[in-house]
Amino acid sequence: MSPEDKLTQPCIVCDNVLGHRLHYPREMMFNSGEIFEYLECGYCGCLQITQIPEDLDRHYPNDGYYSYKPPKQNPLPAWMLHLRSARTRHLLGQKNAMGGILAFLTKNESVHFSWFRRGGLSLESSIVDIGCGAGELLLKLQREGFSNLQGADPFIREDIDYGNGVRILKQAPTELGGTFDFVMLHNSFEHMPDPKGTLAALHRLVSRDGTLLLRIPVADCYARRKYGIHWVQWDAPRHLYLHTVKSIHLLAEQAGFNVSEIVYDSSLFQFASESYLRSFSHSERVGAPTGKRLAPFSLEEREYFTAMADELNRLHDGDSACFYLRPR
Repeated sequence: MSPEDKLTQPCIVCDNVLGHRLHYPREMMFNSGEIFEYLECGYCGCLQITQIPEDLDRHYPNDGYYSYKPPKQNPLPAWMLHLRSARTRHLLGQKNAMGGILAFLTKNESVHFSWFRRGGLSLESSIVDIGCGAGELLLKLQREGFSNLQGADPFIREDIDYGNGVRILKQAPTELGGTFDFVMLHNSFEHMPDPKGTLAALHRLVSRDGTLLLRIPVADCYARRKYGIHWVQWDAPRHLYLHTVKSIHLLAEQAGFNVSEIVYDSSLFQFASESYLRSFSHSERVGAPTGKRLAPFSLEEREYFTAMADELNRLHDGDSACFYLRPR
């Protein structure tokens, strides 16, 4: 298909055929330099790869892709698990004296408690993490007292059973059964080849009063406008679809969801795009010594970019956000 024909092909989200643009970002995580073609919809703004590589698995090497590295396991004695459970119940809104004391002493609250409070969850709520890799987050939740946990990821080598109630299935969302109180996708929805079909399958998995959390990069943001094809979240070709607020609203409506809330949570990571401009690949940054993983940034630059990320989130212009969807 010629570039002229691609500029009039229907958008995967809204079927629009007018005003499209083409972009050509490079693969940068492993520094292969391969170029991939993306279409930007003239209506909803969704960035979408024009042809999914037949060998897409090659771009998710189990020995190199970050989310498939085996997480550290730290089994806890029963007494410590009991104390952590009390703290978790307190942080979820079920106030108790012991949990309150522990929450005060530990002070730093993990970000996932804000997700779960918005979903009205308890320790007994059923939670599934889709696209979870080796399940690092689920193992952390198990150590905090959550008891009804499951994961799914089609790119792991085989099913994983950690023997503590946490299982990861080698399955796509369309293959999963059952319903859950909280279905969460952390930076995985953009990797899935059929956004409409995936969101329809996710609707089936969410219980009637449940919540779907899509935590994704957003293309209508400052970093993408500033860095263009060097925007780190482009992550060609693994990010097949990079959505805007408008494209998520359109997809949600088509699948039977309401978008109940959007919380921007971008970080210093968006400014790793500066490294791409300076020809540092993601793997080169990650391989740098501790404290220098955003090389060649100075301490002053890191402080500036951290403050800027906070301000962009306040302005709803950060490059990642949490979309909370609930069945209509």
